[in-house]
Amino acid sequence: IAPPASAQIFPGLTGDDLLDALAGAYAPNRVLSSSQSKDRLYDTVDEVTVGGQRGVLGFYTDFFVPFDGQPSSDPSQDVFNNNAGINQEHVWPRSEGTDNNDAETDMHHLVPTRVRVNSDRASLPFAEIPDVQAVAWYRFDQTQSSTPTADLDAYSERSSSAFEPREVVKGDVARMLFYVATIYEAEVGSGGLRWFDRQLGTLLDWHDADPADAAEVARSGRVASFQGNDNPFVLDATLARRAFAPATASTNDAQPKGLRLVGPFPNPTEGRTSISVVLDAPVDVQLALFDALGRRAALTSLADSFAMLWR
Repeated sequence: IAPPASAQIFPGLTGDDLLDALAGAYAPNRVLSSSQSKDRLYDTVDEVTVGGQRGVLGFYTDFFVPFDGQPSSDPSQDVFNNNAGINQEHVWPRSEGTDNNDAETDMHHLVPTRVRVNSDRASLPFAEIPDVQAVAWYRFDQTQSSTPTADLDAYSERSSSAFEPREVVKGDVARMLFYVATIYEAEVGSGGLRWFDRQLGTLLDWHDADPADAAEVARSGRVASFQGNDNPFVLDATLARRAFAPATASTNDAQPKGLRLVGPFPNPTEGRTSISVVLDAPVDVQLALFDALGRRAALTSLADSFAMLWR
């Protein structure tokens, strides 16, 4: 369970103080090499199974590329498929400061993307694009110049000066950029931060409209298994505005509707403890623990007695 709003990460901190605290607590312990980051992105972090086949989905287009099933295959070459498949997209472009430093291979902002879309997006900033200004629309393995006649929200689109991802990943994009701006402020430099600041209002709106779901929290955890760090903006929905727009941050810290946490008991503890989760209806629950600084703690096992209580 990601920290509910009543258990914020670094409660009481805002603005630069919060950004500094996050940078200190959530920097990666290590990042993988370029080749390793690509392979682990495809075969672990973003691997999916569709129709019984393992593969990856293009982040912007939902384009599925299966692995060829050969044990000796190189995952990145496998899904690249002679320029017709998937390659690695830097959501924060390398030309804007994520080149030749740890940010280049930090998987918290790397995603599998259809090769054509990656190339067309280049280093364009993100924005809401009026349909009449779009010069290209992308979905699955298709690109078209005319406005789609149905399912517009499922398309990513590009104008001459901006790129707009499909609706269901807009919040994900925002939280990836918040992460890079926080963890790699020095590396991206003033030029990269200016690129980020021009989009900030839009990104905050996307973050609010498309909050992190269980799948995004789980993805952050898979990246953490390699790098040792989560993306805190995925774990605490209040962080984005508290960090980047404190004057607009909500003071509402109620727990999510339908969820009640009881415990831990005893608290604090160095040994065993118990936590009860009370839900209004049966749903899947992910459990994660966070220390007093809001850092995700490693779990080696869960007690057999952990139980869901239905009201």
